Amino acid sequence: MSVQRRSFLAGAGAFGLASLGAALAPLARVQAADYKAVVVVHLAGGFDGNNVLVPLDGAYADYAKARPTLALAKDSLLRLSGTHIGHTFGFTPSIRPLHELFERKRVAVAANVGALVQPTTLEQVRSRTAKLPPFLGSHSDQEQWVQGWMGDEDRSGWGGRTMDRLAPELRSRQPLISVTNNYTALVSNSTPLSLADSNGNSNWGVANIGNPADSMTQRLEWATRLQSSNAYEAEFARSMRTAYLDSLEFAKGREKGPAPTGDFPTSTAFSGLPRDLSFVARHIGYSKAVGAQRQMYLVQDGGYDTHTGQMDTGDTNPGLDRRLQVVAQSLAAFDKSMVDMGLDSQVLTLVISEFGRTLDPAAGAGSDHAWGNHWFAMGGAVKGGVVYGDTFPTLQTGGPDDASLYDPKRGQWLPQFSTDQFVADAMRWMGLTAEQVVAAMPNLAGFKNRGIGYV
Repeated sequence: MSVQRRSFLAGAGAFGLASLGAALAPLARVQAADYKAVVVVHLAGGFDGNNVLVPLDGAYADYAKARPTLALAKDSLLRLSGTHIGHTFGFTPSIRPLHELFERKRVAVAANVGALVQPTTLEQVRSRTAKLPPFLGSHSDQEQWVQGWMGDEDRSGWGGRTMDRLAPELRSRQPLISVTNNYTALVSNSTPLSLADSNGNSNWGVANIGNPADSMTQRLEWATRLQSSNAYEAEFARSMRTAYLDSLEFAKGREKGPAPTGDFPTSTAFSGLPRDLSFVARHIGYSKAVGAQRQMYLVQDGGYDTHTGQMDTGDTNPGLDRRLQVVAQSLAAFDKSMVDMGLDSQVLTLVISEFGRTLDPAAGAGSDHAWGNHWFAMGGAVKGGVVYGDTFPTLQTGGPDDASLYDPKRGQWLPQFSTDQFVADAMRWMGLTAEQVVAAMPNLAGFKNRGIGYV
């Protein structure tokens, strides 16, 4: 195995962390105005949207009747200003910080979003003539589907395919960053994916890669430049260098990224989301400063498969509201950090989940797997203060909008928006043309409205 030692010695330690910002400042000033990032927060398990967005008008009676053990008290709900799709609504009190952002027009809700292949009617569902996504109700399959999986022939996600279609100069610096091991949305066909650990540090074994003067770091960097005519050795070296450079970039972000100013809650035993979003906020600030132009981040918070104990409020076995309280506080802290960094309209945050929950309660004081759910968008670019949609489901089990295929009917909603329609807005905001959006998400071709309009 030969080594390009001269190249290594010429480049090793050329820039310390202290000089990084100054060295790249001219480039950063040129590119900063065109920076955009999408941050996706996936609530894994299928959160119960029926208890997040609740009608306050006459439809509340249907809601309360259908959910005798799960319904929130009407006077506890946080009223949303105005009327939306024929209703007045309230948020669960657990997401008060998002209610405040909604009222400031920084948060929007897309009502009843879910997995669809093509426009589908309730009659087609009931007659079993609809072409539907495979394995509806399966966590693993639907998590991949809503993140853009196209089947075994193309396992990439909509975020990766978006980046593949942007100009190379726009995606030259860590364009795809996942802070979770479930990252279908960011799998691409040609754009590199970086895996981050928000609980990590600058150490790689005994090497402190944040310190270019560290002798072990210098040896490690030297090893990443090894070359060989052996295909196995060459691929090993390439992969090692890619991992090293990503780790170095994350170390620099921890050192040089601006400290988030939002009031993130303390990470709990049941959620690392505050730590993850704080890490993302700092790394976004660093990435923009050193010249990144387009980035997508993915984080995940689990525990939303609330078949039992959905109303529990303790930290030992937290139910929906306790979990959402941490989510809402974390999102609000992230939003404030972006505003204070001068990124008010340059970062778009999306909150998604693989499916919703049944309207009627499960036997264990929870709810079961369903279909359509309510998704959120947050940021200065969002046309907020709006619940988007044309209709809202009649909250009756066995009612006119119940898409349950088997008896007894349990209250499952046929989505009015496909997950692709929701994501299409973000893709266009990132810079894709209408044609590129459809190329990235081919199922959109069958929909008349190829977006929702929240940005």
